[in-house]
Amino acid sequence: MKRWSATLLVFGVCSAVVHADVTTVQKTTVEGGAASMAPGGIPSPVMTTRIKGSKGRTDMDMGPTSAIPVNMSTISDAVAKQIIILDHNQKTARVSTGGQKPATAPPADMPAGIEASIKATGKSQVIDGMKCDEYAFTTSMNMGQIGGAQMPPEALEAMKGVTMVMKGSLWVTKEAPGASEYMAYQKAMSAADLAAAAMGATGMNMPGMDKMMKAMQGVDGLPILTEMDMSIEGSGQMADMMRQMGAMKVTTKVLSVKTDSINDDVFKVPEGYQVIK
Repeated sequence: MKRWSATLLVFGVCSAVVHADVTTVQKTTVEGGAASMAPGGIPSPVMTTRIKGSKGRTDMDMGPTSAIPVNMSTISDAVAKQIIILDHNQKTARVSTGGQKPATAPPADMPAGIEASIKATGKSQVIDGMKCDEYAFTTSMNMGQIGGAQMPPEALEAMKGVTMVMKGSLWVTKEAPGASEYMAYQKAMSAADLAAAAMGATGMNMPGMDKMMKAMQGVDGLPILTEMDMSIEGSGQMADMMRQMGAMKVTTKVLSVKTDSINDDVFKVPEGYQVIK
């Protein structure tokens, strides 16, 4: 579950705005596949992203009834090229800088674990009163190559040959408050290599993250609705077992976008937290 939360946080890091105080709230729901088999179902996390100038913070709320003990936040600074991941349960702040390679980096000859592509379809629809344009995307993740210090060798070995494929639609708008700032910050985040820094701070490897970030640069607007189908491809016992669970559908919807002023203290490490670099 730490890997799931780390992935959410990375995408949260990429959902920020600059030059204005902007707060976005989005909710993710998961249906089918492993979600339908989990006791009580998979929780529907709500992510709140607050941006002030070059700094951003994303908080993830798994809900009061969640059995997953996740209580984490990310603080990003595109100018300082720095990511801080706060673990509120452990009261720690893990700091990582853009451009740094994680200690658990894969060998140079290992193929990238992520392949991603995204392109405009020319379709549009009105969502919450805003004109949204569609981008179709495809992402594949080699599960045996995106692990890290948090995955034991036997788990990585079991995941060899397993590929998670995600296909769907991303509906974006230029009419929401802070849309232009969002697009500017996306480019700043990519230039600062902060997505890789976020993974480094969690102790996870995601080789190929740069390809995903470059693909996201082609999105011209603020994402309002994302609809994604996740399926498993590959061979081996683990792939066969995961396929039997069926495909999952993941939907992420922006609930609100506000431009209220944000206090600077939001972007500071809380007192009493252990800083780990």
